[in-house]
Amino acid sequence: MKKKPDKGTVLKIVKIAFGALAVIFIAWYFYRNWNEFSEKITSVDLGVFAVALLFYFVYKLSLASLFHYITKINGCSISYGKALTAYLLSIFGKYIPGKVFMLAARLTCYKEENAPLSKVTVCFFIENICTLLGAAMLFILSLFFFPNELLDNYRWLTILLIAAFFICINPKIINAVLKVIGKIFKKELEIPMKYSQILKVVLMFIGNWLIVGYGFFILVRSVNPLVGWNEMLFCAGVFGISAIMGILAIFAPSGLGVREGIILAGLMLIMPESDAAVISVISRLWQSIAELTLAAGAFAVTLVTKRRRKTE
Repeated sequence: MKKKPDKGTVLKIVKIAFGALAVIFIAWYFYRNWNEFSEKITSVDLGVFAVALLFYFVYKLSLASLFHYITKINGCSISYGKALTAYLLSIFGKYIPGKVFMLAARLTCYKEENAPLSKVTVCFFIENICTLLGAAMLFILSLFFFPNELLDNYRWLTILLIAAFFICINPKIINAVLKVIGKIFKKELEIPMKYSQILKVVLMFIGNWLIVGYGFFILVRSVNPLVGWNEMLFCAGVFGISAIMGILAIFAPSGLGVREGIILAGLMLIMPESDAAVISVISRLWQSIAELTLAAGAFAVTLVTKRRRKTE
């Protein structure tokens, strides 16, 4: 009778394979687009770009904290330090087609702490819903600042959208939709949260989207400083809708190509196409530098921690 492989060994193999696959996809993407990056990065104000980068760092660390808060509400949390490390390590999964790799990376870390994986999966699902809702609200708010007269006669519609937003985040409505989706995929999907809880979490996600939206506006000004501060919320909304479409495009690793196309189309309304094209490309670099730095840092911390345990 064959001996079953040790769970710890299996987890290590999964992590190594996962990391290698992520590196391959990342390297392939930047190799394929290197000429475009090398030509356009010279036009960027690197000082302003660095400030924008700080906002993205804050955004990702806040997202990790929000996920930890969601797990605490649902009774499957681990220590904050380990939760932060697990979240940052899962960033590598964004760069592999299909969102399942992000969840898999997190589950391996939570399994090591004996957290209930079914609840962690639900929390991952809640996080993604709240991310979409936060980005959606940012986009709805940006409609008040649409840069032409197209929406001038429809401001009332934007107000109705805001009202509808806060009605639709009711868990009863969300769970009714999830029930239909669950029947299609033959799985039970349900958010075990009260309206007051989901409202609080969604408001925190909206606040976090305002942070990254402001960071994106600074990024825009690093390429085109003539963009006015009155267009800040519009730029943030463009980034928000690009993120929504990137998340929904499960076929594209980290929404590659999808986000850039929407950013280009949106920013062309307020600046020359050439500047919008630069920003659409630089925005990917902006996100990737922050995300991969954080993920690499979490990986380094994990290695150091394991070595210390072995020497103790």
